[in-house]
Amino acid sequence: MFFLKKLQKKTWEEVNFGQVRGWQCAEFLNYSNLKHLFTGRSNDLNLAKHEPTIFPDKSVDKNREILCKNLELSYAALRVLPLAHSDNVFILENEEQEIPQADAIITHLTNIPLLITAADCVPVLLYCPEKKIVGLVHAGWRGTALAIVEKAVIAMQENFLARPSQIIAAIGPAIGQKSYEVSQEVADLLVKATESDSILNTNGPKPKADLKLANCLQLDRAGVMKVFVSELDTATQNSLFYSHRIQGKRAGRQGLIVCLG
Repeated sequence: MFFLKKLQKKTWEEVNFGQVRGWQCAEFLNYSNLKHLFTGRSNDLNLAKHEPTIFPDKSVDKNREILCKNLELSYAALRVLPLAHSDNVFILENEEQEIPQADAIITHLTNIPLLITAADCVPVLLYCPEKKIVGLVHAGWRGTALAIVEKAVIAMQENFLARPSQIIAAIGPAIGQKSYEVSQEVADLLVKATESDSILNTNGPKPKADLKLANCLQLDRAGVMKVFVSELDTATQNSLFYSHRIQGKRAGRQGLIVCLG
């Protein structure tokens, strides 16, 4: 039976790496070959080049360099996923590959930091310790409606023979249900994609969707048995996170950075 693991002090840890502040899922700290961090907006650490924006590209490059330096990762080797709000899953098999627009990336390569960015959308970290395969997923409502996280699990299985039961998942800070009002059309798409109306709160003029729960349900359907969910809310905890729903074009983007060693 699927269950949503609640935030616990022993499950999620707030950490500082120099001037970089973020959160880690304690389960993943058991693996010395894996570095990961879900960042916030502390020190205005916007990590994305996006439109519309008030942040110049040069500041983004500097922030990415600061992030890598403080985590003792190679900035020169950093790969940033160009997002498309799609169900495209990219398999990074060698260092020379050019990364296309996609919303999930999977690799077995070591010493290649991977970064996805978000400002309300759901960042998901997938890791298979047995196969030493890591995956990052960006799931907005469009990606969730297309079951991007489930397709990422399938890609790990098909390309690297990683059984879903071997995969561990962490769902990071994202917009909470109370702030995520959607149209009826979007609500219907999300219910269809999760096969459950439990993701909706319909006690209002418009339905409100729980994107974290939607992705949890899809991970469960894919066969992932360990899912750790952060209760941090990018919209209501706006002093900690950027939120496009709250800030509009003044919103930067936090990130999920991961590297296999």
